[in-house]
This record gives sequence, C-alpha cells and structure tokens, in this order.
Amino acid sequence: MKIHSSILSALFAGAACVLSGCATTPQVDAEKRAPEVTVYKARELANDQYEVVSHLWVDSWRTAFSTPTYPSEDEAVASLQAEAARLGADGLVNVTCFDAGGSLWFRSDKPTLLCYANAIRVRRS
Repeated sequence: MKIHSSILSALFAGAACVLSGCATTPQVDAEKRAPEVTVYKARELANDQYEVVSHLWVDSWRTAFSTPTYPSEDEAVASLQAEAARLGADGLVNVTCFDAGGSLWFRSDKPTLLCYANAIRVRRS
C-alpha cells in the first residue's frame, strides 16, 4: 500500500513538471525578442492604449528576499526587456531606477542600481 502511494506521488510530480515546462516561453525565444520590447517615456501612451502584463520585480514573491541589481542603467533596462519578453509583453512603461548603494551589511562605492517597470501589451487598433 505504501509503495503504491509513493509511485502515484512520483507520477503526479513528474506530470506536473512536464506540464509546467510546456507552459513557459522558451528562454531562447524570449532573448531574441528582448530588443524588440519598446521602452515608452512618460505620457507617450494613454492608459487605455495598453494593458499591464506584470509589475516587474514587484509582482514576484522573490522580491521579499532579494531583488536584482545592476552596475549600469543599460544593463538594468536590458534585463527588464528580457523579462518582459519572457512574459509576452511588447513594451515597458514607468521604468524607474535608483542607486541602492549595495546591501545593508556591505556598502559599496560602485553604483548598484535597482530598477522597476511595468511590462505591457500595446493595444493595436
């Protein structure tokens, strides 16, 4: 009886892994599309011209423990574009970066940028 339930559990876990793998966008495809994700400036789009896909680095449970930081704004925006492409977005709005100054315990003179943005899908009319 114990062996039967462990085999059933293993099959269920395996099926869950296979199905979750099918539900994601291939990493290579997202990396190819990342440069195509447009970064929109303030007031370039009206609120009714797009839908928000995700609040990048805010919506994730991982930000309770750590957030990604970058040495330059260009690297930070490129990372935001890659994440937006992975989520199926085609644009970014409200991109905000600030110098986090390192961690609480290890201060650094080097810039440590923390950036946030909204990944969006532009409505085509």
